[in-house]
Amino acid sequence: MKSLRADYELYPPSTAKTEEEHIGAVKKKANNLLSTGKYLHGEPDDQGRASNFAHRALKNITLAFYYANTSKCLCQFLEFQEYVPYKALVLVTVMVHTLLSLFRKYGIDKSAQVNLQDIKEGYIVLNEAISNVLDHPHHGPKLNMMLVDWAQMGMYVLIWID
Repeated sequence: MKSLRADYELYPPSTAKTEEEHIGAVKKKANNLLSTGKYLHGEPDDQGRASNFAHRALKNITLAFYYANTSKCLCQFLEFQEYVPYKALVLVTVMVHTLLSLFRKYGIDKSAQVNLQDIKEGYIVLNEAISNVLDHPHHGPKLNMMLVDWAQMGMYVLIWID
C-alpha cells in the first residue's frame, strides 16, 4: 500500500489543514488518475507516445509481488523468468484499479473493503484493454519488450539478493 500511495502521490498537499481537506485532495487525485487512465501510463516513448500498462507503480508492485524473494514461487517458473505474463500484469493492474477506486470513494486506505465482484469486473475490462494494446502495431511490441525487461530486472534482483 505504501508503494501505491507513494508512486501515485496519494497524499494531500501541505496546504490541506483539516481532515476534510486531506480526504478531498486524495479523492481528487485518485479520481484524476482513474478518469484519465494515467494510473496505467508510464513515461512517453521516444516518439512521444503513451506507454500503456507501464506506470512505475505497476512495475514496482509487479516486481515486489512476483520477484521480491525466493519464497515467491512464481518466479521459479520459466515463463516468469523470461517475461511477466500478461495475465499477471492484468491481475496487478486490477488490484491497483480497485484500490484507487476505494481512494476515490473514501479518500483513505480502505483496502480491507476490496470485494471479489470488483476484481472480476475489473479483470474482464483490463484483460480486454491489454489485448487491445497487444494488437496495436506500435504499442504491442513495446509492451512485450517492457515485460521482458521487467522480468530480467526481477530475476537480477532475485539472484543478487540470494
